[in-house]
Amino acid sequence: MKIQVNGKPHEFRDNGSLADLLKEFSANIEHVAVMINDKIVKRSGADKTILKDGDRVEILTLVAGG
Repeated sequence: MKIQVNGKPHEFRDNGSLADLLKEFSANIEHVAVMINDKIVKRSGADKTILKDGDRVEILTLVAGG
């Protein structure tokens, strides 16, 4: 299926979860914020959130600095 990740087209497997996508991008759920179709996804829901064809996913990396 086709989704968008950070504004770019991405081919992803059917019935894949958000947790699967984050693993594919080597993103640690504890260090990112995720929005799907402009809605924030709770960290605890990553395993249960199944992506669908056409979803728009934004993975935002949290950065600390000074």
